Amino acid sequence: MNMTMMSIKGRKALWGLLLLPVLLLIFFIFSGELGTSETSQPTLQTVRSMDGWGYQISLNKKILINQPTIPAIDTVMAFPSEKAAAAVGKIVLKKVKNHKNFTVTKDEVEHTLSLF
Repeated sequence: MNMTMMSIKGRKALWGLLLLPVLLLIFFIFSGELGTSETSQPTLQTVRSMDGWGYQISLNKKILINQPTIPAIDTVMAFPSEKAAAAVGKIVLKKVKNHKNFTVTKDEVEHTLSLF
């Protein structure tokens, strides 16, 4: 084997040794960040309180939004039913999933609650 062949093989081995840790690092960073599609999607859960219902929106088991009362109205009160809390929570969840401003308006809340 001549010196040129050994030099080419040595360079390939060196590049392999240099790239392997970089590729492994990238793999571990992105696998932890992305997770599974199931865990990287926000979820809605209704929660019972002493005086009614509320909702929580979580991402990767971390609570992003804890809404124990009806948002956007003048009175501080819990949702009267689990279905009402879930309905308003679904509006917020859809906005979160679409990366939009997730606040709800008084009209959205009143319209949704009028259905119950």
